[in-house]
Amino acid sequence: MSSDRQGAVGHGVVGHGVVGQSVLRREDDYLLRGQGRFVDDLPAPINTLHLAFVPSPYAHARILSIDVSEARALDGVVDVLTGPDLAALVKPIAAQIELPGYHLNSRDVLAVDEVRFAGEAVAVVVAESQYLAEDGIELVDVDYEPLPAVVKIEEAIDPAAPQVNPTVPGNVYYEGRFTTDGVAAGFEAAAHVISEDFHSNRVTAVPIEPRGCLAVPEQAGNLVFYSSTQIHHLLRTALAEFLDVSESTLRVVVPDVGGGFGIKAALYPEEFVCAALALRLRRPVKWIQDRYGALLTDVHARDNRYRVEAAIDDDGIVLALKAEIRTNGGAYSALPFGCTLETTGGARMIVGPYRITEYSYTAAAVATHTAPVLAYRGVAQPVCFMAIEGIMDRIARRLELDPAEVRLRNMVPTSELPWTNVVGVRYDTGSFVESLNQAMEMARYDEFRARQAAQGRLVDGKYRGIGICSFTEVSGTGAPGWRARGLTRLPGFDSGTVKVEPTGKVTAFVSHAHSGQGHFTTFAQVVADELGARLEDVTVFEGDTAAGPYGTNTFASRSAVTGGGALVRASEKAKLKLARIAADMLESTPEDIVVSDGQMYVAGVPSRALTFGEVAETAYAMNTFDLPEGESFGIEETDFYDPPLVTMANATHIAQVAVDAGDGTVDIEGYTVVHDCGRIINPMIVDGQVMGGVAQGIGEALMEEFVYDPDGQVRTATLADYLLPSSVDVPNFQIAHIESPSIDAVGGFKGVGEGGVIGAVPALVNAVADALFDLDVNVNTKPLRPALLSGLIREAGG
Repeated sequence: MSSDRQGAVGHGVVGHGVVGQSVLRREDDYLLRGQGRFVDDLPAPINTLHLAFVPSPYAHARILSIDVSEARALDGVVDVLTGPDLAALVKPIAAQIELPGYHLNSRDVLAVDEVRFAGEAVAVVVAESQYLAEDGIELVDVDYEPLPAVVKIEEAIDPAAPQVNPTVPGNVYYEGRFTTDGVAAGFEAAAHVISEDFHSNRVTAVPIEPRGCLAVPEQAGNLVFYSSTQIHHLLRTALAEFLDVSESTLRVVVPDVGGGFGIKAALYPEEFVCAALALRLRRPVKWIQDRYGALLTDVHARDNRYRVEAAIDDDGIVLALKAEIRTNGGAYSALPFGCTLETTGGARMIVGPYRITEYSYTAAAVATHTAPVLAYRGVAQPVCFMAIEGIMDRIARRLELDPAEVRLRNMVPTSELPWTNVVGVRYDTGSFVESLNQAMEMARYDEFRARQAAQGRLVDGKYRGIGICSFTEVSGTGAPGWRARGLTRLPGFDSGTVKVEPTGKVTAFVSHAHSGQGHFTTFAQVVADELGARLEDVTVFEGDTAAGPYGTNTFASRSAVTGGGALVRASEKAKLKLARIAADMLESTPEDIVVSDGQMYVAGVPSRALTFGEVAETAYAMNTFDLPEGESFGIEETDFYDPPLVTMANATHIAQVAVDAGDGTVDIEGYTVVHDCGRIINPMIVDGQVMGGVAQGIGEALMEEFVYDPDGQVRTATLADYLLPSSVDVPNFQIAHIESPSIDAVGGFKGVGEGGVIGAVPALVNAVADALFDLDVNVNTKPLRPALLSGLIREAGG
C-alpha cells in the first residue's frame, strides 16, 4: 500500500502541530494484547440472569398459542415471558418520521398476535445461565397459523399482495416526489436518452462482535446499561421513553465495540427487553447474540431497485436526469432512523459530483416480510453511485467516448465551488476533477486503455477491464440535513468538554462512542492542537452518558466533523481562559500570550514561560496567586456543534479486474484511491478507514448476498452461505489524499468513514462490465458471483 498527500488546487493544506500526523493509535496497545473489554468480557455481577429469545420459524404467521409451562419448569429457568407480558413493561417502539405521506408503524418488542419476518422473537427465557436459557427456548411450544408472505419489492406493491403491516396501506411506507421545471424540456432537447435498471441485493454488516447488552440495577431504582451500541445517548433517551422511566435514573455505557458499521446505530427489541426485565426482577440481566441470530435479526441494507434515465447531448453532457427508486424497508420501520433512510438518501445523493441541474425522482419505501432495513456503512450511496456511474459508462459506450472523459465533461469544476446542487445541498469545497485526474495518473489509466486497444480484453484466458467511480460522500450531517429527511427526533449536534486538571493534564469528553475508528487518538490530536497541549497529556473519554455531554453520536461519517468541531470549540474556550490567567500571572495581556506545547509565555519572551500545571494551580486555588478579577475557579469548558446541512467529502476509485473466462471468478489486479476528506487529522487512520471500507465494498460487489426464498425463509443463515471477503480477496492499494478543508465546518474536517465502500462497489461493477464489454452483456446487478458471470459469458458465446 502506498499513500500520498497534497493540497487541492485553490485550497492548500491546513494543519499544524499533531493534527495531520500519523500518530500511532493508542487503542492498538491494549487491543492487540487481547486486553479489550467488550460486553461479553465485562465481569458479570453476582446473580446475573441470562436471556434467550424464541425466534419465529415463519416469515408471516398468526400466533395461536404459546405454551411455556415445560420451559418454565426447567431447573434454573427463572421465568418465560411472551408478547403480552412484555407489552405491559415496554410500549410499542416506533420511529418518528415527519414526511408527507409517511405511514407510522410500531412493533412490540416481542410479537403479540402475528410475526412478520423469520427470526422475530415471540418469547424470552430468563435463566441462571446462558446455556440453561438456550435449553429453555427448545421447550417453548408455539402453535402458528402460517400466512402468505411477500419478500420482494415488486411482489409487495402488487394490489393483491398480503398486507405486511396494518398501518401501511398497499405496503408502501412512504413515497416522495421531486422535479425541477426543466426536466421535460431537457428530454425533448436530448440527442440521446440512456436508460437502465439497476438491482442491488440485500446485505448486512456482519461485525466481528455480535450485539449484546448487560443491565445492572443499582440503588434507588437506577440502572446501568452496558451495550455495544453506536448511539448511547439516543439509546438512553429511547429506554426512558418506551420503558416510561426517568432518564435521570439511566446510565448507558459503551465498552469496547467490535465493529458497528451502522447496524449498531439501530435500537433493537432485545435492549428494551433486557432493561425492562432488570428493572422488574431487580437483578442483573445479560444477553449476548450468536451469529445465527445476528444474520436473522440485525438490520439489513441495500435491497434497492433503481430505474434511471439520462437525457444527453452529442457531447455526452447530461441535460436532465430521472430516477425511479424503490427500497425494501422490511417488516417494521426500525428505530431511530426509520425505513426511509435509503429511500431519501439515494434520491438526494445520486447527482454526486456532476452538474446536473434538471432532475426528477419518485422514491418509495416498501414493506415486506423480511428483517427491518436501516443503516449500513454508506447507506444508499454505494447503490445510487452504482446507478449514476453505470449511466456515465453507458453514455461513453453510446457515444464511443472514454468513460473518464464523460465524467470530466459533467463534473462541477473546483473553480465553481461553492456549488449548490439541484436538491439544495451545498458543496463548499472539493476536488472532483483533481481527484479523477490524479487517480487516472496513479492507475496508469491511459496505458491500460492502450493495452486494451492493442491486445483486446481477453488475454491468457481472462477478460480484463477497468472501472471508475467518482463520488461525493455525505458526512457530518447536522440538524438541517436530518430535518430535510423527516427525522425530527435526531438532534444533529454533538458536544465536547475539555478540562485542564489541577496537575495541568487535559481530559476531554466527547458525545461519541468508539467502535474501532481510533477516536482516543484522533480526538486527542484535535484537542492537543487547538488547546496548545502536549499530545501525551491529553486523555479522551467517551461512550458514557454519565460522563460525557449529550449528542447525536457515531454514524454517517460524523465523528471528525461533529465531535472534532465540538472539541475545537471547547478547546478554544479553555485556551482563552488559560491565556487570561497566565497573562495575569505574567503581568501581560491575554492577546500577547502564546500557548504551545503545554506552556504559556509572552510573545517574544519564551524564556518567561509557565506550564499548564503552574497556571492550573492558580485556577484551582492551589498556590499564592489570586485569580484575575471576575474569573471563575477551574478550567472546564463545554461547547456544542451543529454542523451545516452536510459536509461533503469526495473521492475517485479506479479498479482493475480480471474475469476468468472459464469459471467467472474475479481477481482484482489493481486498486487506486484518491480521497479528499478535507483537513486530515491522522493520515494512517484515514488510510485504514479507506482500506476497511474497500474490503467491505469488495464483499458487497462480488460475493455478499442475504437470500430469502419465496416463503420468506432464510437461505443464508450461516457464514458458510453468506460469503465474506478474506485477506486473499483484498488487493494492495495505492492511496493518495487531497486536502480541501471545509469552509463551512469547524476545523475544516470532512467525513471519511464510508467512502471506501461507497467507491468500491461501483468501481468494481464498472470494471467487470468493462472487462466483458466485447461480449455485449449487461452488468447491472450485484453481487457479481462466479455463477452469474460464467453464465453471462456462456450465453454471450464467450
